[in-house]
Amino acid sequence: MKEKLKEALLSSETDVEGAVARCNGDEELYCDLLQIFLSDHTMDELCVAIQNKDWDGAFTAVHALKGLAGNMGFIPLFHSLSRVVILIRTGKIKELDAALEDSKNCYQSLISNIQNNLQ
Repeated sequence: MKEKLKEALLSSETDVEGAVARCNGDEELYCDLLQIFLSDHTMDELCVAIQNKDWDGAFTAVHALKGLAGNMGFIPLFHSLSRVVILIRTGKIKELDAALEDSKNCYQSLISNIQNNLQ
């Protein structure tokens, strides 16, 4: 893995070491998964589901994205999405906008970091 990418991920509080370990130590595989993450549309699906008040769809999307964030070592995104999961699960919809906005900010920051440093 290029040092620049690793530093960018670490600056985003990504658990690079743990994520690479989950890839059996294969840094190239982890970089391939980062590339795939860039084309994932689950965040868009989450936002559309929430906008449409499709709570089952929103829960499915946020749960999948949270799992992906956890496996990839994206700690701040994982914690932010965990909050969204709890709010949907408990029906605290009025609190959802702020939590979703936080998740989207974490997600966008991470996407930018990866895009700018993956090449």
